[in-house]
Amino acid sequence: MKRLVRTLEAWEFRVCGVFLIDSQFLVDTSKFFSGVLSALAAMVNFEIPHVNVITKMDLLNRAGRRKIGRFLEPDSSLLLEDDRLGEGHSQLSEAIAKVIEEYSLVKFMPLNIKVEESIGDLLLVIDNAIQYGEDLDVKTHDFDQPDRDDDGDVPYGLEG
Repeated sequence: MKRLVRTLEAWEFRVCGVFLIDSQFLVDTSKFFSGVLSALAAMVNFEIPHVNVITKMDLLNRAGRRKIGRFLEPDSSLLLEDDRLGEGHSQLSEAIAKVIEEYSLVKFMPLNIKVEESIGDLLLVIDNAIQYGEDLDVKTHDFDQPDRDDDGDVPYGLEG
C-alpha cells in the first residue's frame, strides 16, 4: 500500500488518507479506543495527510449521537474511566491512554449522509489537508482596479 501511495505521489497526485469507522462500532468506549489506535497506526504508517471520519451518524439515536459527540476529539480519560477493564488491565489502559495523549493527532469528523453540510464540511477538511488550490497562480483580474482621486489620477502612482 505504501508503494501505491508513493507511486501516486510521483505522478503528482495529492494523496489523502481517509480512515472510515462505523458509528455503530463506536458506542462502546473500548471499541472506540481500538478504532483510535487503528487510525493512529494508519496515519503513522502511510505518512500522508489523514482525515478520520465517523460514518453512519444518521443511523444513531439521540443518545448515541451524544455519546459519540464526546469522542470526536479523543480524551484518554474516557478510557481510564471504563470500569469494565478491571484492575489487571489498568497499566495497559494507562499506557494506551498515554500514547493517544502524546500523539494527539487523531480527531474525528462526523458524517451524516442526510445532512448535505456534513458532506461539504468533510470535503473542505480533505481539501485543507492536501492544500488543494494553494499552488494556483494569482490572476491579476482577481483584484479590483485602484480607485482614482478627484483629478482622475491613481493614488500613489499605482496604475492598473
